[in-house]
Amino acid sequence: MHMGENYLKSELYNLISVDDSIFEFIQSGSLDGVWYWDLEAPENEWMSPKFWETLGYDPNEKMHLASEWQDIIFQEDLKLAVENFEKHCSDPSHPYDQIVRYRHKNGSTVWIRCRGLAIRDKRGKAIRMLGAHTDITGLKETESKLMRMAREYERVFNGTQDAMFLIKVLKAGDFQYIRNNFAHQSKTGILLEQIANKSPQELLGKDMGDIVSRNYQKCIENGESITYEEKLNLPGGERVWLTTLTPIHEKNRITHIVGSATDITERKKLELELQRYANYDKLTGLPNRRLFFERLEQMVVEGERYGSKFALLFLDLDGFKEINDRYGHDAGDEVLIAAGNRLQECVRKSDTVARMGGDEFTLIIRNAEDRKSIHGVVKKIHDILQEAITIDSFECSVNSSIGVAIYPDDSADSEMLLKNADSSMYEVKRNGKGGIRFFKNVEEDYSESQK
Repeated sequence: MHMGENYLKSELYNLISVDDSIFEFIQSGSLDGVWYWDLEAPENEWMSPKFWETLGYDPNEKMHLASEWQDIIFQEDLKLAVENFEKHCSDPSHPYDQIVRYRHKNGSTVWIRCRGLAIRDKRGKAIRMLGAHTDITGLKETESKLMRMAREYERVFNGTQDAMFLIKVLKAGDFQYIRNNFAHQSKTGILLEQIANKSPQELLGKDMGDIVSRNYQKCIENGESITYEEKLNLPGGERVWLTTLTPIHEKNRITHIVGSATDITERKKLELELQRYANYDKLTGLPNRRLFFERLEQMVVEGERYGSKFALLFLDLDGFKEINDRYGHDAGDEVLIAAGNRLQECVRKSDTVARMGGDEFTLIIRNAEDRKSIHGVVKKIHDILQEAITIDSFECSVNSSIGVAIYPDDSADSEMLLKNADSSMYEVKRNGKGGIRFFKNVEEDYSESQK
């Protein structure tokens, strides 16, 4: 297409020269004011009516004088306009284009973009100035609102104690970190310059990067916020995080993910500690009554399902009271700890050794189909508990009375099974203490008198 003078442009210029209504339409419909300034008589300046209407004034009350607008423009902006005017007059290539503020009749501020072009004589001297005003108050207010929102966002983003991070969603399965807040930088040891524009794999290594990427992908697939716990080994150390991922939707697709993570490491430690207190004996570290009964019920369920057998031992330390009375409770505690350790040495990790309270212990020994081997384990327990225990500068000894019941031979009910083991143990005590008794199987009893 020929890029020379367009006939429509020439036609429009001709219409403007012969028809005033065309110019009026252009200046009223396209601009918020037109001005024409006599630089040879600087006080004289024509301002179109719309300029004054934009500022809340009746144009009929205003004279076409430069002083009229110079009285209501912000003085620091007037200084800028004068500087640009002088530069433009000296150098035509320097644009006369700036944003200035006027005081509206009602006291509010009106932002005006003021542009102008010097009309020069044959010698190049500026003799007139043609200019246009555009009201950009709405734009400036929107800009101010956006800046205020940005500042508020920054305050929230960097002011929260939660570690926050922003992720850009690339093609399926690929992600890129954009930024992280101060809390994230402090708690993870990852600075903004280290995380920006990195993929999870580049930042965290392939294995850990793949793990977190799968969570990001899950967030996209769900299309809504997800919350989960994760343990990450970061420059700031290994921590447990409660992380929430929230997808950002734009034009029917997820473009970003906002992550918010709370460090729950100490809380998890406390939970584990409380759980341990609830399930384990504080002195010996063995399972307590509560955990013992849970495991006993589990063993019964397994026995019913798979037809397996297990042995339940009820054990009481003989001579423990005398040690407590003679050497004190601290010595008694040492004996209980030593006894617990010895009991654990006699069984497998899959078996259970529990302290029921005082000097009473219970044991659950799996795979009791071979009664002879079970008897060997019980005898080993009985023998090892009789070995002297050294406490500080003295030695003390205890013995044990042990009752044994076999599931399901002696009962398929957990409570009755424990009762049978308990009654067998007390039968040993009634017969002089220090021995073993299997429920229903007197021929397998083992006592001091049989040595």
